Formats: sequence, structure tokens, C-alpha cells
Amino acid sequence: MNNPNIDSDELTALFTADTPLIDVRAPLEFILGSLPGSVNLPILNNEERALVGTTYKQQGSEAAVMLGHEMISGQAKQDRLQQWLDFIRQHPRAVLYCFRGGKRSQITQQWLKDAGVDRPLIIGGYKQARQFLINTIDRFSENHTLLVITGPTGSGKTQLIQEIRNSYPVLDIEALARHRGSAFGGMSLPQPTQIDFENQLAVNLLKLKQNYLFDPVVVEDESRHTGRVYLPASFFEHMRSSEIIWVDEPLNTRVDNIFGDYIVATPIGQAQQARRNTQPLSSATEIQEILCQQALLLFDKYASALQAISKKLGGVRFQEVSQDLENARSSFVNRNEIQSNKIWIEKLVRYYYDPLYLGSLQRRQVNPCFKGSRQAAIDYLRARKQYA
Repeated sequence: MNNPNIDSDELTALFTADTPLIDVRAPLEFILGSLPGSVNLPILNNEERALVGTTYKQQGSEAAVMLGHEMISGQAKQDRLQQWLDFIRQHPRAVLYCFRGGKRSQITQQWLKDAGVDRPLIIGGYKQARQFLINTIDRFSENHTLLVITGPTGSGKTQLIQEIRNSYPVLDIEALARHRGSAFGGMSLPQPTQIDFENQLAVNLLKLKQNYLFDPVVVEDESRHTGRVYLPASFFEHMRSSEIIWVDEPLNTRVDNIFGDYIVATPIGQAQQARRNTQPLSSATEIQEILCQQALLLFDKYASALQAISKKLGGVRFQEVSQDLENARSSFVNRNEIQSNKIWIEKLVRYYYDPLYLGSLQRRQVNPCFKGSRQAAIDYLRARKQYA
């Protein structure tokens, strides 16, 4: 079967179909950034690539290619070929790429063909596809409408987006960034690199364009940075100039929401439940111990996050909230009680997050098209869709 190579006009179909990709670049290149859907099965490892690169600079292309063939021959060649064949057996639609669609992917393609397997490569390689994804973000920002959900911390903006995703195209930036955006917002999985975040954002935008024939795309209000990754300038500026819905919930509701997300739904809440339910000497005792250890680590993480904002919080208030956090930890350890976490959460919202968020909205002179509770905002969005 003949598989023509993939040019730039076919990249939209490639990415929206979640095509499995074999990245044959060296691991160091892959770690810096890769295309969504990729697995790294290199033709040259880091050391081999460095030697070939040095030879290329000193002796030219022909000597570099010859050295590469000398190093990757015999058993080394068979081992790498077998890795590619095993992956393709599990993912028959797999496509190859290297940095520029040059020697490495072409040699990989030929070795596979010699083994009876014909797979396409991306013309222009990673560099061409990366530029295509950057351009995708810029074009989307120019040609599509956003509707931004804003509101103070704990308003339930993320939950709102999840609830209306069957009615509107939605983009969950925090999920892509694997971070909730605050000092306390780290998730269990590490954040992607900046390049991987941008690439994944672009693919999500491609899928929205393919699956929905209408605007606006609903997105949660974010600052430029979400943890250590940041939104591309064109997309961020588009967000800042877009129509806004303001979710307005009372403080106690917002504290309950934060408590649910950061305490109940975490190892802290899970450990409390396990300690309530576990019978002595039962098989669940080991699980309970693991959860308790994870809960204490999470308290430590919250203490570190609090320390990170101590200067902005102010010395006196930092000490006050720190003591409340320590008291909550002690209540969990000694009495299996977690409700006291609401004390430090409420103070953190009043002392730090509300002034920060509301001050930002005031400076931006936000003029929302709708302001109300989360449920009222959902009703407004559904009515707006109905009469659009």
C-alpha cells in the first residue's frame, strides 16, 4: 500500500484525527517539545546525535551520514526497527517525523519499507508542524469569537464551563495547563512544557473549528500565566477584548466550592473517609495509611504555597492564616476533622484573592453582558443559545 507523505495542507486532518506519531528525534529534542500524539522512538540517542552533529560541522553531510550508519547497524538497528514495528502493529495509522522531515525520518521510513511496512512522514517535520500550530492559534484569535467567564475565586467558573459544554463549544485552559492558575493550583500531573501547552491548545482549537459550526467559544477568564505556562499573545489579547459574563456568588458559597475542590476531593477528604470506614486489621488499613501520608504531604504543599505569597499577603495576615492552616492540619491528625480548613480558606479569599481579582477587573474596566449566580449564568447562556 502506498502512503504519500503528509504536507502542510493535511496537518489539520492529521491532528484532529488524533493520529499516532513516531518522533524519531533524540530524547533531548523530544523533552523540549513534541507534537500532540507523539511517542519518542529515536533513531539516534542523545550521544549519537551529538557525534553525528559534530561530524557534520567538521567533515560535512556525507561523513555524518556514514557515521550514523556505522553506529546504527547490526543489533542496534534491529532493536530500533523492532520498536517502530511494534508501535505500528499497535497503531497502524502511525506517521513519522524528525526535526525537518530530513535524513532521520527518511532513513526510518526506508528501513520500515525494507521490512515490509510503508508509513508516511511529515514533510518539513516538527519545524513545519510547529509553525502550522502557532499559525492556527493566531488565525483562530483573528477569526473566532470568545465568550469569557469571569468572577472571583471559588465562583464555580470551571464547573459552569463543564455544565454548558453540550450547548456551546468550550475551551478548558486550566485542564490543558494542568494547573488551576493560583499559587495553590498545582495538580497531580506535572505541567507541560510551554511548547507542548501551545501545541495542545492549537489542536484543541482545530477540533473546535471542526466539530462546531458556530461561535462563541466559551472560556474561563485567566491571567497570561497559568502556573509556569502562559497563553500566546494573540490569544490572550483576544480574551481580554472579548465579551464577558461575570459569575457572582456569595463568600460562603465560594468558600464551600474551594473546600470541596481543595479538601474534600483530595487525599485529605479521602483519608478522612477511609479513617471513618476502616475496621481494625482489615485489608483497607494499608490504603488508609497511604491516603493519610498523601494528605499530610498536601498540607505541606499548601503551607509552601502560602509561603510563596507571604509578602503580598503581609506579615501579620500571613502568620494568622499559617496558624489556621496548622490548626486544620492538627485537627485532621488528632480528630479526623476537616471542616476547620474553611477558616484559613475564607481568610485567604478575603485577604488575598478577592482584592487581587476584583482589583484586576476594575483596572480592566470590565463591563459584563451578564452578571449573576452560576445557575443564573447557565440559564442566561442557554436562553442566549436558544434565541441566537
